[in-house]
Order: sequence, then C-alpha cells, then structure tokens
Amino acid sequence: MGYQTDFVGYLEVTPALNDREITLINRISGSIFIDRPTGALRVADELSEMAEAVRKLESAMPRGWSNWSACSQGCCLSYDGGDKANHMAPWLKHLMATFLVPGATAGGLPGFEELTCDHVLNGMVVGSRRDNRELYSITVRDNEVEVELLWPGVKEWSTYPPLAYQTEIDRFRAWVLDERRRPKVDPYPGAW
Repeated sequence: MGYQTDFVGYLEVTPALNDREITLINRISGSIFIDRPTGALRVADELSEMAEAVRKLESAMPRGWSNWSACSQGCCLSYDGGDKANHMAPWLKHLMATFLVPGATAGGLPGFEELTCDHVLNGMVVGSRRDNRELYSITVRDNEVEVELLWPGVKEWSTYPPLAYQTEIDRFRAWVLDERRRPKVDPYPGAW
C-alpha cells in the first residue's frame, strides 16, 4: 500500500507555455492519464499525430504518473491535486528533459513541432507525506531541481487522525471523483 503526499506551491515557467504545451502537460497529468482496464497510457491513442513519438518516449517515463499541471495561462506548473502524488520530483525532471527545457528530447520529433523547448523553470513546492508527516521541498532554480528534507517524519504519526487540511483535501477529492463520473463534453473538440 502506498502513501499520499499533499503539495503547496508552484513553479514559474518563462516564457509561458503555448496552448499545445499546456494541453500536453495537462493530458499527461494525474491518474486520468492511465487507462484503468488495460493499465496502459491512454495518450498514445488520443494524440494520433503524436502516437508514435509518444510511444518512443514512454520507456523513459518514471514510475507512477505525473501530478504536474499547467495553469491556463501557461505561466506556472503546480500539483494537480491527484491521488498518490509520490513521484513528483522524478516526473518534474522527466517533463523538463523531455518536453520543456532547451535540449528536450521531444524537440524536433514528428508530432512535437509546436513544442518550443525553451522554457526556464523557477519556484518551489513543499510536500507533506500523510503516512509520517515528513515535509520536503522541491526547488527549481534556472531548471536545476533540488529536493530537500525540511522536517523528518515520525512513523508513529501514521496512526493519528488526519489533520484538518487533509480532511478538506479528501472532501474535495471525493467531490472531484463524483464529477468525473458524470458524462463529459470535450471542452476542446478537435484540439488533438
């Protein structure tokens, strides 16, 4: 059984992501990226012109899934609020090296022509593990990622009741799950 980590903070993206980059990062974000019946990544089927390029890049993806989401203006990345966000640092490094920063792997590949691969990220998110209440930061300065322990966790705290903010996050997460069960209309028809 895994553990849940909650995050606060954001990473500034300069220059801002374009619409195509925002859509790509947000389609990759969270457990909605996984096709539950097959356990496979859905993105290859959804992004027809990128399908082959995405398949080539899949082998380098970290464990779990990305919980990074771009804001609607493309000026920052933050935690998407998804469940089991336990691989934030590896996924951030992957997204940067594959899609965002100068020299990114996807740059120039067929299907990724609209990626600019010219972004610089700066900022910080702080994670709080629920199982032991460990606090750590993911800091990015000019595309250099650093993870630092801020406060050690205590194993015995895993038996304590949830903190107030955890209860509110769980309440919101339950509401989101209910909303996802409702039939959806694609807000970006024909975008891919």
